[in-house]
Amino acid sequence: MKPQLIVEQKITAFVNKYAIYQADEQGNKGSMVAFAQQKRIAFKEKVTFYTDDTKSEAAFTLRAEKVLDVHGRYFVEDMHGKLVGAFRKDFKRSLLNSTWEILDTNDQPAIKVSESSHFLAAIRRFGGMLPFIGDLIELIVLFFRYHFVLADSVSGAEVGRYQKTTLFRDHYLLSMEDEAYSKQDWRVIAAMAVALDALQSR
Repeated sequence: MKPQLIVEQKITAFVNKYAIYQADEQGNKGSMVAFAQQKRIAFKEKVTFYTDDTKSEAAFTLRAEKVLDVHGRYFVEDMHGKLVGAFRKDFKRSLLNSTWEILDTNDQPAIKVSESSHFLAAIRRFGGMLPFIGDLIELIVLFFRYHFVLADSVSGAEVGRYQKTTLFRDHYLLSMEDEAYSKQDWRVIAAMAVALDALQSR
């Protein structure tokens, strides 16, 4: 798999900031391709991605179909409002293991994006319920790196990985097979990568 994108969250008190960069063959950061900033309480509504952190030129947007619908889709649109792609959360599977789906032009699952560690997923969900040690477990889990596997929805073959690369900061590397990456609009992949952090309170 080839490094494709690097996503870095900028830590601030009240605002989510995400910088997205191209990655070279070694996974090093290249030029910035998109930047997003949004108040945390409003992230599920609509997010504008800019070409860089000056925010002088808008590039594309991400918006929820229905803000309060856990089964709803998220639409990625260009600055003329034209749909370039969509994804949704698989709510039933996410009860145990966070799972999302990137949709094709027929609104069918093309790529499944799921949390790589079932054990860590279970600990994050249920560890806090344990008497006496629940709070400690929740604190410890924060220090584990959070990874996702991307798989072809038809064949089930792994086509990519989205890996947290730092311990204390939310920095991620997206690696995908060239063929799988080329079949998707990069803006959808970038928006999905940000959503995996922002919409799960990571």
